[in-house]
Amino acid sequence: MPPLYSDYTNFQLSISDIALIYLLIFWGCSLLINPYKLKAGNGLVWICLVGLTIAGWVSIIGSVDPILSRYHAFRFVLLLLFYLYIVNELQSPVWVIVPIALQIMIQVPIAIGQFFAQSSLGLQRFGEHLLNPQILGISIIPVNELRFLRAYGLSDHPNILGGSIAFSLVILLAIVMYGKHRQPVWASILFLVSFPALMLTFSRSAWLSLSLAGSLMVVCEAVARRWDSVKRVSVLGVLSLIVVLPILFQNFSLFEKRINSGNVSQDAPMQERAYLIEAGNTLFVEHSAIGIGLGATPLAMKERFENFLVSHQPPHYVPLLTSLETGVVGGIFYLILFLMPLMLFITKWRVYITMPFVMGSLALILAVSIVSLFDYYTWYTTGRVWQWLAWGLFSVAIEKASE
Repeated sequence: MPPLYSDYTNFQLSISDIALIYLLIFWGCSLLINPYKLKAGNGLVWICLVGLTIAGWVSIIGSVDPILSRYHAFRFVLLLLFYLYIVNELQSPVWVIVPIALQIMIQVPIAIGQFFAQSSLGLQRFGEHLLNPQILGISIIPVNELRFLRAYGLSDHPNILGGSIAFSLVILLAIVMYGKHRQPVWASILFLVSFPALMLTFSRSAWLSLSLAGSLMVVCEAVARRWDSVKRVSVLGVLSLIVVLPILFQNFSLFEKRINSGNVSQDAPMQERAYLIEAGNTLFVEHSAIGIGLGATPLAMKERFENFLVSHQPPHYVPLLTSLETGVVGGIFYLILFLMPLMLFITKWRVYITMPFVMGSLALILAVSIVSLFDYYTWYTTGRVWQWLAWGLFSVAIEKASE
């Protein structure tokens, strides 16, 4: 029988979770000392997030693991408070740039070192997995009967690291285009340092999300005829290509294998995704009212399907996963949040392309949304902070745009 990894059933508490809890505690203390009326941001975003949180709590009733779902529902409450913090306290892009810079300084050297060493770097005390490309279950790229390790950093999977770096690069790219004074210079340096690590994760969804989100901003700047920012990004693009060319030439067979010569839909990972989506659809039809419980999908897969062909894990398609775990109502709230930025941009693009904060937040939420179509971690503990951060920044941006 395929395995059910303990990470799906354990009550995980990472360093980032601890940092979030301390952030909320200190913010709460500051409100006690200096109270003020909290803003909820955009009304529709707030209603959908509250509705999604309530749907998560309701899903406990039908959960295959009520204790685990209760734990995840409590985390949703923390994320809702995190959203309120963003809406009420975010005063400057620096508040986002500094954490991104710290992440890059920590993760990027480790990721690059792992790939070239083709092993872990002995940093297990800091959360690094024990990496060996010959061990079954480690994410690798097979080429000519050889197994090549993908970069993990300190994350649980290369796709998670790739997504985190891609989201960071989208924000940095926005600063390169819209920043003032010397902000574009520092953002460009961080971008060039991080870009090779993104490539070495070999995460196709991360590559795609950065490409499309970046293209959105560049095209809008060109339409608005702001050629200075277009020139800055063009120079950055050339420099990025120069930085990664040695890696591309040295490991051309790996990149060719990952891209699969244009036949991506037929490779093993995509076939596995299709199988998981089919299984998820079956579970959703059977539990559509209130869902199978937050965080309980892998266990539900194990209990429902006797002869499962892959390891028990959530479908790599968040729009389905949200409905599967929180029922139809939760799925509707998520779908509104998923489509709302696109609908607003279509109706108000002439106004929005003149507003850097709006365009930056739209690019980030687009990047997160693209990844959510190919992977599930933006809905689970390892990536939720990015999703709620994107919703919070978008809510702040469109509220400022309407003032």
